[in-house]
Amino acid sequence: MHSIGISISRDRIFGVALEETAPVRRVVAAVSVPCSEPFGTPADAVALSEALREALPGIPLPGAVLTLPPPLTFLRPLTLPVTDLPRARAIHLAELEGNLPIEDEEILSDLLPAPRDGSGLFFAVAARRSFVENTAKHFGTAGIRVDRVVIDPVALLLLAPDTGGAPRDGIYLSTFNDVLLLRISGGGVTAARQFPQAMADRPEELIGSLREAAAPGEVPLAVFLIGEAPAPLADALPDAERVPLPEGVSSAHLAAYGAALAPLRPDVGGGFSLRTSAEAALERERDRRWRLIAGIAAGVAVLFAVGAFAFASWTAGEKAARARALVKKEFAAVAPEVRNVVQAGVQIRAKLDSLRREEKELGGDALPPADMLQLASRALPKGEIAVREISIEGNRMRIEGDAGTDARLVETYRAGLASAFGPDFSASVQESGGSVKGTSVKFTILVEKKGDLRAS
Repeated sequence: MHSIGISISRDRIFGVALEETAPVRRVVAAVSVPCSEPFGTPADAVALSEALREALPGIPLPGAVLTLPPPLTFLRPLTLPVTDLPRARAIHLAELEGNLPIEDEEILSDLLPAPRDGSGLFFAVAARRSFVENTAKHFGTAGIRVDRVVIDPVALLLLAPDTGGAPRDGIYLSTFNDVLLLRISGGGVTAARQFPQAMADRPEELIGSLREAAAPGEVPLAVFLIGEAPAPLADALPDAERVPLPEGVSSAHLAAYGAALAPLRPDVGGGFSLRTSAEAALERERDRRWRLIAGIAAGVAVLFAVGAFAFASWTAGEKAARARALVKKEFAAVAPEVRNVVQAGVQIRAKLDSLRREEKELGGDALPPADMLQLASRALPKGEIAVREISIEGNRMRIEGDAGTDARLVETYRAGLASAFGPDFSASVQESGGSVKGTSVKFTILVEKKGDLRAS
């Protein structure tokens, strides 16, 4: 994967091409061309394109990230009524209109990333729209497509030492174009200043701004120097940590190197971009394609759903037709005397009712004799009572026996039978009396299902 970063200054245009193949990232080209006019001309863009093609023979130039130096941008702190970056981006432009030395319609602006637990303080960086559009157009005509336009503070964020995917907390000073001062905390920018390069030779004001950014009373923050600092500035910061230059990159190429890192570390810069018309059109085209694809997918899903519903309906109809045909076939087998099967369900219910009546008349719905005998046996009371004979006919059972000399046992047995057989049956004493010798009470008890009562 290749990426290209381009930085411009008053005197030169720099280009750096990176190749990232896991697990290494290496510089495959670092070129520069002089500017015939401050900040370059279309001819200078063509010269840079030729230098990159010569350094990358046979490799198509990918889209580039262009970074603008401080002299071409305006840095403004803003306190907004929101703390998250997306909403702040949506409203911050109104705060800049009328507060910059350019016409409102010429303002092209974005916000530097803020800390995760932000307070509403943001730093907006703006540039003149016509300059950004023309510069991107010049590089595009020269064969280098500009995918994104950032600024040197974003390049500085990308050059900061990495800790877990975010820049280390601290105060950063860079001198690869003009002097930049950033305080980074929680992955975002909490203080930002930019100074002319000449101030590095008289660093008193820089040191004062650095102390102000350090917020007295807090734990002292680490100070990082990125780039070749002039001797007066380096001497004024003896404890500052110098960030080593990447292999194959000079101090002058650092801004371009940071811009080339932007596609490889998308979270660090917070998505900062001075959106050109071409970039906005590209995003609108991506959105249009996404909506088109989503619409096609939704249409296909609807077609599949309608097709599935139609198939399910057809399947249900086929099943119902087969079930009706099977019912008619089975009904014709059980009731061959019926020739015209029109309403099979009604005719089947009528046929079943007729069969139940026939079964009832024949005693087919009677309790099994073994069950009736078991119930009669369980109902026998304790005492001198004996069953001599039992006869069963359908749902009727006749029990004959004797109960010794206690006639009350007969009534006890009858009540036990009524309870054992349940409310659908009745139990009645048909005969009860003493024997000839007077030594026992003979009885006859009839148990039968209610509704089937017949003369005994």
